[in-house]
Amino acid sequence: MRSTAEKSEGNRVVLHIEFEEEELAPFLESSVRKLSSQVRIPGFRPGKAPRRVVENRVGMKAIRLEAIEEALGSLYPQAVNENDLDVIDSPSVKILTGEDGGEVSVDATVDVRPTVTVSGCENLVVTLPTHISATDEDLSSTLERMREQQAEVNEVDRPAAAGDQVTADIEVSVDGEAKADGSAVDLSFRIGKAEVGSDVDDAVLGLAVGQSASFVREPSEEGGKAEQVKVTIKAVREVVLPALDDAFASEVSEFETLEELKADVRKSFDSMRKNQARQAYNDMVLAALVDLVEPKEIHPTLLREEVNTQIHNFGHRLESQGLNLGTYLDLTGMSQDQLLAQFYRSAEGSVLLDLALRAIADAREVEISISDIDEEIVRIAELSGEDVLDVRKRYSTPEAERALKADLRKSKAMTWYMENVIVHDPDGMPVTWDDLKDEVAEDEVAADESSEVTDVEVTDISPSNLESGADE
Repeated sequence: MRSTAEKSEGNRVVLHIEFEEEELAPFLESSVRKLSSQVRIPGFRPGKAPRRVVENRVGMKAIRLEAIEEALGSLYPQAVNENDLDVIDSPSVKILTGEDGGEVSVDATVDVRPTVTVSGCENLVVTLPTHISATDEDLSSTLERMREQQAEVNEVDRPAAAGDQVTADIEVSVDGEAKADGSAVDLSFRIGKAEVGSDVDDAVLGLAVGQSASFVREPSEEGGKAEQVKVTIKAVREVVLPALDDAFASEVSEFETLEELKADVRKSFDSMRKNQARQAYNDMVLAALVDLVEPKEIHPTLLREEVNTQIHNFGHRLESQGLNLGTYLDLTGMSQDQLLAQFYRSAEGSVLLDLALRAIADAREVEISISDIDEEIVRIAELSGEDVLDVRKRYSTPEAERALKADLRKSKAMTWYMENVIVHDPDGMPVTWDDLKDEVAEDEVAADESSEVTDVEVTDISPSNLESGADE
């Protein structure tokens, strides 16, 4: 068997395969047996008619076409491997010669995985929306809330000031007509907290009990009408916060000193901020990489395969939680169409990320060694609880080994990218992957390092894909 590959338009390749009559002979015998069992021949039980009788009944051309199709079932994957093609769909096969005898030559036109560019990934800058550790503002705002919870409220005989708690009646009208929405009686609120609205806060500042203030509230949307608002103070209370000292700390916590309380608050915020930053780092950095992918057109086969994979994994997760799809949809209020649309949106990003990582691996000429494969097989065996020899056997075929190498190349590309993308916190301070990755499980950032063979193995040479005859 001889084969060559020639690039066609788009991501399509024409794989030319040739093989001699001698290579077809075993498949001719198999074809005769197959057709003998399928065709009714008077005087013979199914499958028992001599070859000559079968040939006369169905014709030698039909037998050869059946044999060529069967031969391609094994020769086509060999040709794919010989030409190192990453096929993603079933081929369309056209027989050029050999229908009536002699050397067989065919053209198999097939789509291969598209290649993309990720220009600028070496200098990509991402700004996180959160700090990676507690800030002074986190500490002070938390302590202030704790003081608020322990505050004393004393009624005073003076005009209202910022921070006071007041009780007021609020009357809202439009064109002289009272409006229930926004109006209130004996409403208590803190001035300066915007609990009712900053315009109300501004209006009551400096008012004493029994005094009123009025203002006009402009419409919030086009075509709306202005509101006339009147606020009348009925009580003013001063909010007295406890001192921020050791006595306060022992009152509100198990700690004896304020410094111990501050350290505990900071520790809690450190953990929370790092978790937030870690998730943001992962999501934003990968989203930024996907944004660089060009072109963004996704081959339908790749999208369909990824959607099916996500649905399959989702089904397993539901099953592990004792749920089924109907229960999940009832709990979330979603329809099947809405859920499917979510899968498609997620799958689009996953496919583009996959292509981006492959592009980085190609650009950096990432190579996978035998030791890399051995280590990965051992790792998969440990995670799955399987015997190493069983895992090695599963990855012994050319297709499976190629898929495993692809996953390892993507993993190395992911590691390089995560370590080299430029990330800042909200203050512009640099954040490195090392700042966070010590607490990140490897499988959260690995590039599809599944123990399953996920690449498409195409061996479908079916009659519907087989076109007989050369160009006419």
